Amino acid sequence: MTVDEAWDRIEAWLRANAPGSYAELPPPATPGGVQEAQDAVGCAFPAELVASLARHDGSGEFALPPHHQLYDARLIATEYRVYRRVDQGRRPGQRTWWESRWIPLAADGCGNSLFVSQEPGPSFGRIGDHAKDDGGSFSEDGALASLGAFLESTARGLQDGLWGEHEPCVDEEGFLEWREPEADTVVAWDMGELNRRYGFG
Repeated sequence: MTVDEAWDRIEAWLRANAPGSYAELPPPATPGGVQEAQDAVGCAFPAELVASLARHDGSGEFALPPHHQLYDARLIATEYRVYRRVDQGRRPGQRTWWESRWIPLAADGCGNSLFVSQEPGPSFGRIGDHAKDDGGSFSEDGALASLGAFLESTARGLQDGLWGEHEPCVDEEGFLEWREPEADTVVAWDMGELNRRYGFG
């Protein structure tokens, strides 16, 4: 499935089920904006990222599962400069916090982010998870094999009603969020049984 085909399926689901999120999808990035971002990062973007930006300049309020909003071209450049500045300020011998050929991709709103690696080797093209305290790492999850794979898995998660352990839920205003099913479960504690079991009764 191509990036455009994945976005077609995502948009169709949002239009039918989450009109609030659909209405806030950003317009395409300009070619000049994409080029400026590439100049700031210092390497060409992977074709799938260029294709996604040509479709939508980021994802706006729409979050890819479980909680990641895609950066627009301007934020890719801004975040890259911040990450590199932090990494260059680290003491000798400390673990690399941000590689020069990692391209910022999305944020989870809690200080953690995703990136696309353009480092030569087995991580090339893969999506990495960057923890604000620990730096970057790569999962074996096939959904993160590339941006195209991530968008495709998002489209399937919307249509199937499940992405990993998260379900697409739409609020009364038509906005989508991903939730864990048990998050809405009310647990009824049998205090009498617990007291008997642990010797308090």
